[in-house]
Amino acid sequence: MKSRRILESTFALAVTVAIVAAPAVAQDSATMHVTVHVPDSVAHVTDRELPSHARFGIVSRDGQAALLLMDTTIVAQMTDRGLAHMNAREATDTIKSPVNRMFARMALGALLPLFDHGVAYHLRDLADAKYADGRLQLLRANGEEVFREVEIGKGPLMESFSPDDAKAFAARARQARARLDR
Repeated sequence: MKSRRILESTFALAVTVAIVAAPAVAQDSATMHVTVHVPDSVAHVTDRELPSHARFGIVSRDGQAALLLMDTTIVAQMTDRGLAHMNAREATDTIKSPVNRMFARMALGALLPLFDHGVAYHLRDLADAKYADGRLQLLRANGEEVFREVEIGKGPLMESFSPDDAKAFAARARQARARLDR
């Protein structure tokens, strides 16, 4: 319940900042975009994981996001490169209006600690993992796709991985899920 409130608060803050910074974002086609929509309590906010501690991990083609297979969870998070990009002055330097640039920098400064986390999904709730329709699909028992609505960088997270990486991750996730049943 606490993690659900954190997600809802994070979303509310992100929406507020998006409304304030919207004029700034409209000017820059190279901005960092992050959207997380987690409608159930199956996923939860967690501290960022070290990729070296993961059983297996993949990084998006643009290097902004990672999907990590841990012992009992799958974690979606920004990479160090993605966080550095958000924190860089260059991320807002292309915004023409000084006022909009100031608001964008304030928004990024306020949100950076929130993005320095991951969203974890429990393997026990995973029904299947596969690569289909140009994206990695992590499926719940009811057929819903986990992380389907997550966007980091310039598009949907689950479409941002190479097909080979996505297929390898799906195979490892299925194996890890099967191990939990033993």
